[in-house]
Amino acid sequence: MNKDLFKNELLTQKEVAEYFRVVPGTVKNWRDQRLLSFWQAPGSTRVLYYSDEIRDFRDKNTISKKGGGIENISAKIKREKPDISSTPDKKWRI
Repeated sequence: MNKDLFKNELLTQKEVAEYFRVVPGTVKNWRDQRLLSFWQAPGSTRVLYYSDEIRDFRDKNTISKKGGGIENISAKIKREKPDISSTPDKKWRI
């Protein structure tokens, strides 16, 4: 992938897909759902995406963790005491 991806004003569908690490069909689905703006020359089948729109899309769909971390995840786990058999002389099979 090109390291200077956003130096270009217009990006191909393949470049956008590589940036987000998805298949080009996913980018087309986003376009069909009107999540991404695009440019298409009259009479052409080639679709190009504005780099600033891609950055805005990324920023709008980035989920930031608010104080998240492994400590908060473990606090949400419900821990219960194991059930103790009422018949302790029962033989257990493993």
